[in-house]
Amino acid sequence: MITIKSDTLLVRRFHVVLIIAVLACSALVAQSDQAGRTIPVPVTKVEPAYTDEARAAKINGSVTLTVTIDNQGVPIELHVLKSLDPGLDQRALDAVSQWRFRPATQDGEPVAFQATIEVNFRLL
Repeated sequence: MITIKSDTLLVRRFHVVLIIAVLACSALVAQSDQAGRTIPVPVTKVEPAYTDEARAAKINGSVTLTVTIDNQGVPIELHVLKSLDPGLDQRALDAVSQWRFRPATQDGEPVAFQATIEVNFRLL
């Protein structure tokens, strides 16, 4: 019984240490958010359309893009990071290039921002 109690006490101490570590990490994240940085926020989104070929083939999945969002909130330098289908890749690029963002800021000034955007294609 004493061993079980000491093991239980050890587990409780581990949980307390784990909680403290999580709180410390949360504090660091909060500080970095207070460092005057914001990320871009989409204000206008265009949904991509399926290609006839992808619809006939019943292709579902995601296209992952890397995008630079300039200091005006306009997506530039779009590249496919993870492909799904050549036609759907192009539709994702075309759609996201029409999106507009509230730009990222650093110390209140708009700045360019490198983002990864996942575009989902799902047939209903």
